[in-house]
Amino acid sequence: MEPGGGGGQIAAAVSGSAAGVDRLSALPDDLLAQILRPLGTPDAVRTSLVSQRWRRVWSLLPELRVPSLPGDPIRFRDALAAHQVRLRFLQVLSTGGGAADPKSISIWLPAAAARVSGNFALVVNQISPAAEEGRDGIVDLPCFQDATGIMIRLGHLGLAVPPPATGVFARLVSLRLECVWFDDPSELEDTIASRCPCLQHFRLCHSLRMYTLTVSSKTLLKMELEELQGVWELIVDTPELRELIVSRCLLDDDPIAVITAPRLESLEWKYSAGEIDESVELGEMPHLRSLGKLAFFVYGLHDLSYNRTTVQFLQRFRAIETLKLMLGYLPEINIFQYLMEEMNVLPDLAILHLMVDPNGHAFGAGTFHVLKMCTRIRKLILELSGSSDLEEPNACGTGCICEQQTNWQTEEFLFARLQEVEIQNFRGSDHEDSVVKRLFESATAMRKLKVTFDVSVTESKARELCHMFESIVTTPGVCMDFRYRNHTKV
Repeated sequence: MEPGGGGGQIAAAVSGSAAGVDRLSALPDDLLAQILRPLGTPDAVRTSLVSQRWRRVWSLLPELRVPSLPGDPIRFRDALAAHQVRLRFLQVLSTGGGAADPKSISIWLPAAAARVSGNFALVVNQISPAAEEGRDGIVDLPCFQDATGIMIRLGHLGLAVPPPATGVFARLVSLRLECVWFDDPSELEDTIASRCPCLQHFRLCHSLRMYTLTVSSKTLLKMELEELQGVWELIVDTPELRELIVSRCLLDDDPIAVITAPRLESLEWKYSAGEIDESVELGEMPHLRSLGKLAFFVYGLHDLSYNRTTVQFLQRFRAIETLKLMLGYLPEINIFQYLMEEMNVLPDLAILHLMVDPNGHAFGAGTFHVLKMCTRIRKLILELSGSSDLEEPNACGTGCICEQQTNWQTEEFLFARLQEVEIQNFRGSDHEDSVVKRLFESATAMRKLKVTFDVSVTESKARELCHMFESIVTTPGVCMDFRYRNHTKV
């Protein structure tokens, strides 16, 4: 603490207290509040028992973290109302035990709304058995006119949005709602559209009864919709939106989705089978740079719906900057067919992040099937499935059909623009060695190589693999970076 900032007074007071003189109580209120700040909120409140002088000191704290739901909601409401400073952070959790009663929460929430000028968080993990799905199971949300961030998780209680007459969420930048249900979702839609003039981040997940959802906002920059359990109509009209995540929200059969987000840069659409079809309109997205992570199973039944949906989704885009694609292998594939031929086109890419989970199988054929459609990429990230222990993954055994696809070993590839290669979780198995050797034969313009070895690789093994890479990289002037165990440089 700088001289003149109270440090000298606090030191003198502590020295006096050690001599048996109570000089702490003589300090100004703001210095006493500084003493309490490192304490947890319950301990800070307990200091009110020290003396009359300390009774209201805790009410000067700008941040309160309440580890359990208040047992006496009226007393907690009155304490918040009497708090002497605006709260830049208020957090109330149910992790300390006790079940949530919607009526009790609704008693003190208006006092919280009146005091919070920063972030508010309410997390309910256990609801009262008395809470019903009717009116008794609904928490009434007041208008937080000065809050900048609201995060509410209600353990699947209902949430009632305040009526327009109560005001606007004038400073709200971030709104996160989890595990809630709405009797009338249109109330939430109207609030976002007309009563949140500064909202930039909206997250809604694990929510029920969202059969239709319309989000219209002129200010939103990021939106996350996850696990909404059966939305059949989704309308998004957000002219400034930059990032959109839609994860397993739409019904499997004939959903309707219209996305209007002309400035979108990142789209992540995690789907169930059948979610991406002609009824999903994504609109023009000229600034789109990435598509999140998509997955494709290398072996399976012909016309696998999951694969088909991935291909249909990719076909909607002519060019993007970055694509994350995971190639999955089931442990037992001899009863299935090779499916990579069903993936016959990819958007023009600059960066490909290819994640491979081989489950002990040979993965060269699937990897190079993708790479031969991406010969114009500038950067490749090849992420191999990492280990959770130090054991080698189980090999698939002799006679496995994964060895039948061998064209990748002799086909001509040329990655004339590939300048940067990053390989993650490399073990140094014979098949991994063959894949990287084949890759480097075709990467004639490479300038930078980074390899992170799997956690199972020892330092001596890592050094051996470094020499292997140095011998197979024939392009002159390549900068090489090798890492193992917690990214320690080899």
